[in-house]
Amino acid sequence: MKALIYIEPFKVDIVNKDLRKPNSEELIIKIYSCGVCGTDFHIFKGESFAKSNTILGHEFSGIIADNNNHLEFEIGDKVVVDPNIFCGKCSYCRNGKINFCENHKALGVTLDGGFAEYVIVPASQVYKISSDVPLEVASFAEPLSCCLRGIDKAEIKTGESVVILGGGTIGLLMLQLVRLKGASKIILIEPIEFKQKLAYKLGADLVFSPDDKNLIDAVRDVTSGGADCVIECVGRLEAVSLCMDLVKRGSKIILFGVPPINSKISFDLHKAFLYELSIGTSFLNPFTFARAVDLLNNKKINVDYFPIKKINFDTLTQIFYSNVITDTLKYQFHN
Repeated sequence: MKALIYIEPFKVDIVNKDLRKPNSEELIIKIYSCGVCGTDFHIFKGESFAKSNTILGHEFSGIIADNNNHLEFEIGDKVVVDPNIFCGKCSYCRNGKINFCENHKALGVTLDGGFAEYVIVPASQVYKISSDVPLEVASFAEPLSCCLRGIDKAEIKTGESVVILGGGTIGLLMLQLVRLKGASKIILIEPIEFKQKLAYKLGADLVFSPDDKNLIDAVRDVTSGGADCVIECVGRLEAVSLCMDLVKRGSKIILFGVPPINSKISFDLHKAFLYELSIGTSFLNPFTFARAVDLLNNKKINVDYFPIKKINFDTLTQIFYSNVITDTLKYQFHN
């Protein structure tokens, strides 16, 4: 079968790779759609680990090609897959902190993933998608499940004001989850105009550019002195710094964006003390994947407005080797 494999930093290739025989605990899925994630680009640049000669792609959907006698699935079922596989035996897993599993494996990182014609996955990682949910929508389940972890960490209460930094795929998914939590005012900060327009369509009350001269004062004016919660979805040091200027006393900051390795930042520790700030981070998707699938199955999350560029094997490698910026919000490999 055709597949894109990671070889080493700055080197990927399309190859023909034999599909091994699944063991008794596994299924064969025919890939339909696989999102190209920021993590895939970090892997390509050597900024994040992946096993050499592994098929990349961890945001994928497809149909069951062989159920291998697992009666809960039928051939032809539409499914999505949680790529994160936890051992259940280490001290972290035994204490419910599975995202810190000492033996963590991930499809598309350490095991073959979704940039292929077919993939073999543990049946325990597979979730059915409603027949009326398009498979290109279903492949958003993985990033949505990660966003749910961030939202859980934010502990947003009904009626609170929330600022989201970044209007990419993650920021716009976060925006919709914040709306579902009952925030009274949702503010997005994003410099690119088409993403600003998307934010309004998806429920933002106000949108600002980080380049606005009076940004901090404007946010403080509409939130009675500062937001109750700020969610950073960019991963840049200047965005993290901005968070500190947008909050009020007793508020929360969630650093969700993935920063470069060894990034360091200084902040006003005395202000953090006076404000009794809660500063949290979010890692992977522990126990959130089923909820993400339920949200998609029940049409609570809208990705219909997302500008998605569908690519195939001929153009998949070009996405990694090209630095061209487009008005595309999301790339999806379609088999």
